[in-house]
Amino acid sequence: MRRPGIWCETLQHRSFRMVIRGTKTEGGWYVKAKPNGEPYPLDSRLAPLFREAGVTTLPGALQYGASTHGSKPCMATRQILKREREETNGKMFEKLQLGEYDWLTYSEVQEKAVSVGLGARQRGLQPLDRVVIFAETRAEWLMCAMGCLQHRISVVTLYTTLTDDGVAHGINETGVPFVFTSYDLLPRVTRLLSKCPKVKTVVVMEDQIDGLGDTSKFPASVSLVPFKELVTKDASWDRIDTPTPQADDTAIIMYTSGSTGTPKGVELSHTNILTSVIAYSVQMNVGPGDRFLAFLPLAHIMELASEIALISLGATILYSSPLTLTSTSPKVMRGTDGDAKVAKPTVMNAVPLVLDRIIKGVSQKVEQQGWIKSFIFNEAVRYKFWLEYIPFTSYFMDYFIFRRVQEELGGELKRLVVGGAPLSPQTHDTMRAIFGVSIQVGYGSTESASCITGMDEDDVNTGHCGGPNLGVLMKLVDWEEGNYKVTDKPYPRGEIVVGGPVVAKGYFNLPEENKAAFYQEDGINWFRTGDIGEINALGALKIIDRKKDLVKLKHGEYVSLGNAESKLKTLSNVENICVFADSTKDKTVAVVVPSADRLRKVADSVGIGGEVSVEDLCQHDKVKEALLKELQSHGKKCGLTRWEVPAAIYLTLEPWTPDTGLVTAALKLRRKQLCLHYEDSVHDMYSRLD
Repeated sequence: MRRPGIWCETLQHRSFRMVIRGTKTEGGWYVKAKPNGEPYPLDSRLAPLFREAGVTTLPGALQYGASTHGSKPCMATRQILKREREETNGKMFEKLQLGEYDWLTYSEVQEKAVSVGLGARQRGLQPLDRVVIFAETRAEWLMCAMGCLQHRISVVTLYTTLTDDGVAHGINETGVPFVFTSYDLLPRVTRLLSKCPKVKTVVVMEDQIDGLGDTSKFPASVSLVPFKELVTKDASWDRIDTPTPQADDTAIIMYTSGSTGTPKGVELSHTNILTSVIAYSVQMNVGPGDRFLAFLPLAHIMELASEIALISLGATILYSSPLTLTSTSPKVMRGTDGDAKVAKPTVMNAVPLVLDRIIKGVSQKVEQQGWIKSFIFNEAVRYKFWLEYIPFTSYFMDYFIFRRVQEELGGELKRLVVGGAPLSPQTHDTMRAIFGVSIQVGYGSTESASCITGMDEDDVNTGHCGGPNLGVLMKLVDWEEGNYKVTDKPYPRGEIVVGGPVVAKGYFNLPEENKAAFYQEDGINWFRTGDIGEINALGALKIIDRKKDLVKLKHGEYVSLGNAESKLKTLSNVENICVFADSTKDKTVAVVVPSADRLRKVADSVGIGGEVSVEDLCQHDKVKEALLKELQSHGKKCGLTRWEVPAAIYLTLEPWTPDTGLVTAALKLRRKQLCLHYEDSVHDMYSRLD
């Protein structure tokens, strides 16, 4: 964070500075503003550089990065030295001993991408064909995408956490003959091929130790190609003509994570994503000296656009995984440092749920060191923001109190970019205090190339997600049913509608949904987000609701389920929570995944000894009553109304992971699936209340 150089500058200068974030134009929409309130110049940061270099497509951005930063490290993959597998309760778990990072320069990445494109053409792909990439985040993922795009071959992206039916749906709907996957996912692809008759070739990104792994069950009718073989030069490559991609070509068909049902493919052009890349370059103060730790799915538009921007700006990308991110991650072998500790990133992307888990993990470790250390740590977190005005205080607190925690993420982290879901002010402030980083919250969607609004780096306020990004047009429209209007006081409220070159072409093969969500006005493409926003006097957007999350209770009160959940899950005893509302009732109820360790403390507080299992504690009435009281008290402190605070809870230790189908790959709740899964429990809670 940028801090005042002299501590006697007033607190008002720090907390309440009047920096205009968005300004309203004569057309009635909001655009990014300069500090003086004038519209921000569109010709900023990467925009003039791209124009001068003739960059109009995503492969052009990689070519620009390679020509500008040729011999500089571009991508890094960590060495796998040893793998151990063990079976526990019928499930196989693996631990990895990891070494240092191996680098590829910008020129080497560009060469590999060119080889991918030529290797794919050699095996029968033609311009305007499509390929699927179904793989975890890794260097080869981006090289495969860029190589295909160089030949006007569209890339279909699928989350690795989709169900088998969801993956087969994406492959079959787009009719792809060619699939890129990885060693870890090859068994799933092998199982799915019988449902995907059009697939003729599967390229596998090999494992460092086991190569392709066991391929005995792979069907002989489909060609299996190792990635290293694909990029090995062949004499026939010289006879392949490379077409020129067009800015309006469909570059990516990105399948959503399916939070509301069957995944939808969003068609994004090169222009859509490059507009987001340029906006990112303006929002983020990054350059050739920065190291970015990549662990979010590249099948998520926020991660994809970020990495293309970072390559254009000359930063270095180090690849990781949620399973190896820290020293306590599930796949990290004892005695091995996590990826973050080795990579020492300066920049990371994250989603709120990951930050909540980091904070809860830190809190539990601190509590284990005794109440004195816990008290000092918590008070330091609480007052650090204000004590920074005293010279050297921030440095003292970082070195003596927070240093060991900061080292788990490498110790050099400067900024976090957060998206995917609303970030609570409590989580925002706590992460900023513990790790000493600038946190920039953004708001976007796949349909807008992840680019609608974003906080500036020196913005110290919380609870909002900044003003419009560069090149974005944003407006609010009345939503009568929810009683949100642009004439509301003190601030206008309504459904967020976004326009401009970031807006996608539409949904793949879904004409009716396109009519409902997309429209053109005065030659501008617009998208109805379905989110409800409020714009304050400085032009900053606050997400206050979602149309699909709003439920009208029996006596006419509206309850925002998403708003209630985002605040209730900041309680340290809660791992995750889903609030349920019935329009025929006058109360809400909730299903809670509790923290097992903290549940024992709740049990101790009501006189239940340690001999009772955690599973039995979840069913114990006294424990549920005690946790419910904590949840209700916490909800009221967070400003929830009495209708939004649950009147009853059901406790479960069942994990909510993408594998169980209860949350998306971006860790958003799949409300429909949760309603079906816990239908009996919800009915029972309402019956007891009645």
